[in-house]
Amino acid sequence: MAGLLFVFGSAAARAEMPLETPDWQARAGAVATYLDQTWGKPDGWKASENWQRFPIIDVLIDYQRRSGDARWHAKIAAAVRNRQGLVLNDDDLWAVITHINAWEIDHDPELLAWAAATYARIVAAHWDDHCGGGLWWDPQHSYKNAITNELLLQASTKLYRATGQAVYRDWAVRTWSWFAGSGMIGADGLVNDGLDAQCRNNGAPRWTYNQGVLLGGLNDLAAITGDGQYRTAAVRTALAATRRLVTQTGLLTEPSDALGRDGPMFKGVFALHLGHLIAGMPEGPDRAELQAWAQRNGEVVWGLSACGTGPIDGVWTGGSGQVGAAAQASGLAILLAGAP
Repeated sequence: MAGLLFVFGSAAARAEMPLETPDWQARAGAVATYLDQTWGKPDGWKASENWQRFPIIDVLIDYQRRSGDARWHAKIAAAVRNRQGLVLNDDDLWAVITHINAWEIDHDPELLAWAAATYARIVAAHWDDHCGGGLWWDPQHSYKNAITNELLLQASTKLYRATGQAVYRDWAVRTWSWFAGSGMIGADGLVNDGLDAQCRNNGAPRWTYNQGVLLGGLNDLAAITGDGQYRTAAVRTALAATRRLVTQTGLLTEPSDALGRDGPMFKGVFALHLGHLIAGMPEGPDRAELQAWAQRNGEVVWGLSACGTGPIDGVWTGGSGQVGAAAQASGLAILLAGAP
């Protein structure tokens, strides 16, 4: 992730933060400051994968939106324009989504133009009728998987909201219709990784980020269509993940921690989209359960950070040594998800 460099503010600037800052904001600010102090240098970001640059930026944009703290706006704007290292279709779609999120802040037309052009290129070249539809993960067309099509769903909803062009809403509905019938979603509402050569659920692990991006796409689809069935599907998956993809004490966990450098970002992707889903839900027992779960996980993560003075482990039970920019951003995301 060379080239992604944020400076989150000097000690003097931090001292100027109002004393009445809500507790969640103070905690999130401390975690973000540690992220910059420890990894915000040219060599430090290399511990994260290139695709992770974009969900890290999304978490920081989310913090800025929620807190009103715009001290890092210029650094976010510079980082989103670093398009190095994008190889696979999901890499490009992570970037498309983040470009739209950044455009919503500063309305630079180049950001939206790049997102729209990249989206159009991917759909034209990599969606076909194999398995009845769906987007290929790679330019070689070797695998149709969950994450690429979930990202396409959300990119479609975001482009519709940014442009008002019905073609994007139509693509969002088309993508979800195919995905829902693809077999990748199990009877319990959890999503497996992809399809096998016979276009069947391949039984690969149900990673947390595969659940998270789906939450975001369906939540957005409900908003742009006014059809509550999409948010209902998202809540079903969210409840399944927070009840089943957890440790005995209820902490979010992966089916396996042997994920290499990709893994520390997965929980952050889930937490980011869970927070948006909670915000869009009406008051009721499901919303209360999800927010309480996020707050409990956030408390544990805050403890892992030594109250903002240390690194957050990528495994939320601690002790794995999986620390870095992605793990730190994931901790920030769960703190935001549980915020009022």
